[in-house]
Amino acid sequence: MRKSELSGRMAKWSVHLSGYDLKFEPCTAIKSQALASFVSDFCPTLQTQAEQDILSLEEDKGEQVWELHVDGASNAKGAGVGLVLKSPQGDLIVQVVRCEFKATSNEPEYEALILGLKLAVDLKIRHLQVCSDSKLIVNHVNDCYEARDPRMMAYLDVAKELKIRFVTFNIKQIPRDQNAEADALAILGATFKAGTISTIPIVHVLEPATLKSQQEAEMVCSTSSEKNTTDWRKPYLDWLQNDILPADKKEVRSFRMRASRFILIEGVLFRKSLVGPYLRCLDREES
Repeated sequence: MRKSELSGRMAKWSVHLSGYDLKFEPCTAIKSQALASFVSDFCPTLQTQAEQDILSLEEDKGEQVWELHVDGASNAKGAGVGLVLKSPQGDLIVQVVRCEFKATSNEPEYEALILGLKLAVDLKIRHLQVCSDSKLIVNHVNDCYEARDPRMMAYLDVAKELKIRFVTFNIKQIPRDQNAEADALAILGATFKAGTISTIPIVHVLEPATLKSQQEAEMVCSTSSEKNTTDWRKPYLDWLQNDILPADKKEVRSFRMRASRFILIEGVLFRKSLVGPYLRCLDREES
């Protein structure tokens, strides 16, 4: 600016530019917010997909996988289905279903799979691992085998419609001995007709029958003395009503886990149930 020729030139430019509405703004550094604004303005589809992915990850965080064992059985008396649904905490939901229609050997297997998937959908389960001992069914669902029979194709379409209802889904073949519970339930459903039985209690025999005669007298004595024993519900009632924990500190943690399965409604103790009504807890005399 000390040179007269330069200062004159600047003055000349100033005169020429004075006719325009111009202002000077310094150029700042590009920050991350500028990139976010660019994505928001010009890539709305990309932004929406990214938000959905983030929400999906947040929702799925910490969720565990449920395990479903299915099996079907068919014999001269009919067809049956067995389901064993296991929660991540180890709770079991067991179902026996009898098919009141003629079915081939493979159709009950598909019926078991579809009924199990419907049960999981009703419970709003998002992550499911299915275990079946049927090689045909597993390979059909995994698209390893092609279904050519029209009835198998119809079953496969229903199974695939239910399959997409889960966030993560996997089905695998396991040996029959690892699917023994579902297999036994399926045989039970195929053997008994509707209306013949309502409930089947499971009795645990700890001693052989040869020792039963000498223990009968002891059982009679113990039964009469057990009437005055402490009610098994008392620890749970003390915890739910008065926040009283067991005296033994080593049992506190396990007791809290067991107590979380119980609830107190109007002074009556109930055991929580995943499906159906809560189960009322009875003492020895009531039962």
